[in-house]
Amino acid sequence: AVVSTQSRFINKDEYLYLSDRTDFWNVWKSSDEIKPWYKSNNEPGFPFGWCFGYPGYGITNDGIVIGAKSKDGMDNFLLVDIDNPQTILKDLGQLIRSKGYSFGTFTNVLCHGHYVYALGIDDPANPLTLLRVSLKDDSVYIYNNESAEKELMPYISYAESVEFPTTDKNMNAYGFLYRPKNPDYSPDEKEKPPLLLRVHGGPTGMAMRSLSMKTQYFTSRGFAVFDLDYRGSSGYGRAFRQALYGKWGVYDIEDAISAAQHLVNEGIVDGNRLSIDGGSAGGYTTMAMMVFKKYFHAGVSYYGVSDLLGLAKHTHKFESQYLTKMIGKLPEDEKIYKERSPLCHASQLQCPIGFFQGSDDFVCPPPQSKELYNAALENRVPTFYVEYEGEAHGFRKAVNIQRCISNEIYFYSKIFGFKLADETKNPPPIKNLPDQS
Repeated sequence: AVVSTQSRFINKDEYLYLSDRTDFWNVWKSSDEIKPWYKSNNEPGFPFGWCFGYPGYGITNDGIVIGAKSKDGMDNFLLVDIDNPQTILKDLGQLIRSKGYSFGTFTNVLCHGHYVYALGIDDPANPLTLLRVSLKDDSVYIYNNESAEKELMPYISYAESVEFPTTDKNMNAYGFLYRPKNPDYSPDEKEKPPLLLRVHGGPTGMAMRSLSMKTQYFTSRGFAVFDLDYRGSSGYGRAFRQALYGKWGVYDIEDAISAAQHLVNEGIVDGNRLSIDGGSAGGYTTMAMMVFKKYFHAGVSYYGVSDLLGLAKHTHKFESQYLTKMIGKLPEDEKIYKERSPLCHASQLQCPIGFFQGSDDFVCPPPQSKELYNAALENRVPTFYVEYEGEAHGFRKAVNIQRCISNEIYFYSKIFGFKLADETKNPPPIKNLPDQS
């Protein structure tokens, strides 16, 4: 079905809105239902048309400001003429980048007078950043200038856009590769780095290129990190996003394997040291990968899903019909839910897996993780389980986030057999390691 969202009046009789009827989220005008008011083969801004609070365009006294995300993660952030939208009055993205910032996506676009406000994302050296652009004098003001410290810049690994084939010959998938980088160490040229493949949530979310200290933590310690945009991710058009309809638990798993195999075939990573992690829907993909496939050698789930029927019955109201599209209708398709639920096939779990969980998570409550952890214990699979008191769906406390990162790489060090440069304080007990009774 076609979706329309983010309507805004431009005068008393006409309004603009976003619609994906031409595959990509384009800006349409209420007085012309034949063609988009502004057509682009890219998504405008942060392309979550199904979430509130992410406006991808704004209206100013000078024209219409539009952000359009391309496949390489870089936006066209443009000021276009309100009467002739194909006339570009100013390239705001280029203006911002000329000031030394390399934001690739602009979202939460708000306009007031001659000022444009937006959140800049997708700069590996900067976190989510509030900025203001003056359309009068081209000045750019950064409100929260919290870029990586200058002494850390030599350690920052920058994203490389990657496109790779999937099991569907007519549709490729995408992602961002971060190679290992640490000027203090020289790698063995004969040795390929281990891989950490990260799976986003949603499941129709998307990978972002903004500064991730977790990614940089891993790349500075010798890992290659790959942020996956599997078939079904946002940012690549409606056909790509809707490819996941009925295929969650299939295409995300297939594309994770295809991405890793592509990196192995290209000689970028070590095919014998492949790890995967993800949170929420990404946690589900991680669990499912460990249960149904024997491709990755270790995985870590953050507040993931092991029981799809349980998720369908107890999820919050806003996503109450989400799984109907992603998997199927209930009760008619209950068999599919069980077929794709890792917990229903827990006896097959043979791959090392760890779990991080919040005690107050009502989206993916603790039993979603703990029951598969118990199965790993029973199957004599190397595993750990950490539950953080007071955390919910997505951890908020800095100390817990830091612990997760250090504990995750500690887990991989035990599975892959390498020595960490940093001492891990109070690591979780890993059960069923070969050298443990």
